[in-house]
Amino acid sequence: MRPEFKIFSRIIKAINSPSKGIDEVLHIIMVNISELIQAEAWSLFILDEDRKELVFHEVFGEKAEKLKGMRMPMDKGIVGWVATNKKPVIVDDVYKDKRFFKEVDKKSSFKTKSILAVPMISRGKLVGVVEVINKKDGKPFTKGDLEMIKTYVEQAALALENANLLKNLKQKIDYLTLLSRINRNITSILDFKILLNRSAEIIRKTFGYHYVCIGLKKGKKVILQGFSTAEGIPPRRTVIYEGEGIVGEAIRLKKPVVVQDVSRETNYLPGIEGTLSELVIPIKKKGQLLGIIDIGNNYKDSFKSEEIEVITQVSHQLAVAIENAKLYEKIKESTLRDDLTGFYNSRYTEGPLKDLVNEAVKEGHPVSLIFLDLDHFKWVNDSFDHLVGSYTLRLVANRLKRYIKDVGIGVRYGGDEYMIILPGMNLEEAVEFAEFLRKKLNSRRFKISKNTRYRISASFGVSSMPEVAGSVEELIRTADIAMYKVKELGRNNTAYFDKERRIRLVNDWEDRI
Repeated sequence: MRPEFKIFSRIIKAINSPSKGIDEVLHIIMVNISELIQAEAWSLFILDEDRKELVFHEVFGEKAEKLKGMRMPMDKGIVGWVATNKKPVIVDDVYKDKRFFKEVDKKSSFKTKSILAVPMISRGKLVGVVEVINKKDGKPFTKGDLEMIKTYVEQAALALENANLLKNLKQKIDYLTLLSRINRNITSILDFKILLNRSAEIIRKTFGYHYVCIGLKKGKKVILQGFSTAEGIPPRRTVIYEGEGIVGEAIRLKKPVVVQDVSRETNYLPGIEGTLSELVIPIKKKGQLLGIIDIGNNYKDSFKSEEIEVITQVSHQLAVAIENAKLYEKIKESTLRDDLTGFYNSRYTEGPLKDLVNEAVKEGHPVSLIFLDLDHFKWVNDSFDHLVGSYTLRLVANRLKRYIKDVGIGVRYGGDEYMIILPGMNLEEAVEFAEFLRKKLNSRRFKISKNTRYRISASFGVSSMPEVAGSVEELIRTADIAMYKVKELGRNNTAYFDKERRIRLVNDWEDRI
């Protein structure tokens, strides 16, 4: 049997072998083709369609190890011309050909003299290029060499195209599976924290990303709230402003931003350690930016156009889920609000207050609480009517809001009792603030009817966690006890539990207990 037939038989056998992967098949093809023409070097380039580059996939020759994995733009070199024009070429003296790209020789310290290059085309589509360099006998390449090589290159192109089709099919199945999983897992989740964390985890594990963060837009910034990282590495920042870094650029443009090599991006801000490439997809609903999906990988050139399309589809599903969660939060919020004053109602102390206090304590921050009860309010109801009484309660709440809006949370606990929650304030600061509120409340008369102005005072009790109380229930109870001690000793004053758990009056420093 003639040598070329043996080679052809081995190549066909490799292509049809179910146990061999595409890399192994291409290697076998190149090894066998190299037996046909004795040359100093051979290269098989694979086309990267996304980046319009040719990648050295298989390299044979003296300097092969320096070239494997190297990339070359499609508009450079003789190989680039072959890829662009989909035509084979023979060049007897590369230094007389203006298309020759000298950078490859410089990198490999190899001297190219002559080239035979054949495009790998399957079903009319370019998938790569095979290049043969310098015949060992010093003679030029012939048309016979070209025709012989073309036959085997066609087989390599077919094998590569079939592998790509199989890979694309598998990717599409993975992508559809992801979309289905996202849809199943997030559409019924109404809690923001669970929604964003679970979505980030599903995306990261499906694609094997280094990290995935999901943030929601608030004004001109995004607050990162959902995280999933391969090694549990926390982000350096959770608040990112418009125009700040790659995320900030995506906020500004409201378009996907992909950076395949962050070391070349001047706008890149280091976030999660080990990130070498980053992709940010905006989450939009009817043109309105709701948030972003920020994705990072620990290697360069990691994001393909198909992935970007799929993550964009995921962002659409997330947008719907986020809107549903927002609507749920509004409904939930309305059940926690007091219709008369606009403050939270007593239900706030059963869940949200506990969450707020637990989070603050976990981060090492204090939380203080002021409990106040209006003095002689029964007289207002008895002297006028309950409509005037309700109106007065609203006026009191409005005056309190003016002073607590930037530092505290107001709660109408019941009747004429109010609570002011002060995250971040210690006991001493809270006592001082309670005195400030008491004086402001009593400083001007309230117009409670057309011809009646009435000065209202209140009794204030203060407690703090963890200085005094060890739980939310104890925080409320100790502030309540301190407030009732003021009622007992004459009203219109402020009392608090000190660190020794004794009740102190602000305007009478003697220990009354």
